[in-house]
Amino acid sequence: NLRTWCTCPLTSRLAAATAPVRGRGARKLPLPGLRARNEGCDKMQDGQDGPSSSPHMVSPSGTLDQFAPNPDYDSCRSLINSYFYQITLGCGTVHCTNRNCFSCPEGPRLDPTSAALLAVKLAQSTTHYLCAGAAITIPESLQWTDSGQSAEVLPLKMMLEKAASSAQAQVELSAALRRCLSNPDSLSWSFLKDGKPSRATEHQSGIDCNAVAEAYSTMLKPGQGPLAIVNTRGELTDSTLPDVVAAALEDLCRGAIVPAQGTAHKLEPLRLFVIVLLFPGLMEPEYHNTIFKKLCSAINSLSQEQRDMIKCWMSECPAKMFRDTIVAFQQFITIYVNEYRCIDDHVASATKVLGILWGTNQMAHLVSFKEFYNDAINELVDFTEDFARWKDTQRCSFSFCAHPYVLDPGTKSKLLQLDANNQMRSQIRGALFRSIFGGSECPYLILKVRREHLIRDTLLQISACQHQQEDLKK
Repeated sequence: NLRTWCTCPLTSRLAAATAPVRGRGARKLPLPGLRARNEGCDKMQDGQDGPSSSPHMVSPSGTLDQFAPNPDYDSCRSLINSYFYQITLGCGTVHCTNRNCFSCPEGPRLDPTSAALLAVKLAQSTTHYLCAGAAITIPESLQWTDSGQSAEVLPLKMMLEKAASSAQAQVELSAALRRCLSNPDSLSWSFLKDGKPSRATEHQSGIDCNAVAEAYSTMLKPGQGPLAIVNTRGELTDSTLPDVVAAALEDLCRGAIVPAQGTAHKLEPLRLFVIVLLFPGLMEPEYHNTIFKKLCSAINSLSQEQRDMIKCWMSECPAKMFRDTIVAFQQFITIYVNEYRCIDDHVASATKVLGILWGTNQMAHLVSFKEFYNDAINELVDFTEDFARWKDTQRCSFSFCAHPYVLDPGTKSKLLQLDANNQMRSQIRGALFRSIFGGSECPYLILKVRREHLIRDTLLQISACQHQQEDLKK
């Protein structure tokens, strides 16, 4: 595997890697002192004494000393790693033209062993072509299934099974959950399909939503007893597993979870929003301040393109989890509208994120459109004032009229009537001003009909006014 190739002594002999790297997003990888080390290895093969910096030295007792990597070795290892990830995962570019990249339609499709061999071969070349997004580092992550890829992958299902019978396993489980669930990088590479690292695309996140559902269901199962958990001060405490998960997500939302501007071309950081949106604890009021509000604020601070990607990725969720997410947002909005009887920034933020979910449902048809109707909004909001806010965007930037997916048909009919009355008043006012300053324009619509042909004459005159829409609105 890749770890074997990266620790092999042959990597220290890649003198060709001292050549400059060319191509898009290229980087120079200088390897100072590599030639001296290789000469030392050659002398050892010839039976001569080599320098003390040789990668492997035989001690007087005949045992092999432990190999200590130096900057030369690390540079070679970094180059091979970059090629390996480029061959197996790709750079993430939609129309990549590098034929040594997985993202290219003509790129290699190899198993890990063949990819490692090719990575070493490409690293030995005098010219290197690395895509801009190929040099990535896979952080420690939680995977529901054990893929056996590397030590950085923590098999959550296996750890949960061991924690049921071992106090030491419980301590290790809680520490792993705190590390991975509170770290944006780790969470973005967790719960992937088949437990294997994969790049995200515009249409596929790579997240195994069924694994996320099973993991949450197992960790948040009610009635669990206390576990042996070490807190942040190193003290052994008796806390439950749901408390550990919630505390880790609170730490995550307490930090900066919005991707930095320099990572705009990388889609993987957006995965954590999908995972947190599926967290069942969002329905609990105790997490509204610590998780829910900060999550909504972070999503709304993303660019429109990033929000569209989240909208597309959420279509991969099972219908039940998607419905539970909608219920969590509806519950939050209902509580705030009922208790505070006002529209604040938190209600506006939650309604906007609910709009992303509505867009997902328009694409995938996971639930009925009636699931988005909110009874508290339709019954308690003063839509005369809300309609005025909608028309005057300079006075207020948010109104429920701009988000019709939460309004039922009865409310929408009232809004149509309000709009018709508003247009009628506007036309009458305009006609009065024109009659004062311009002449004999009547502010009313006058229909001359015969008593014996009342309906026929009315319809004929209305039809004749089709080209004069202003008169029909008087």
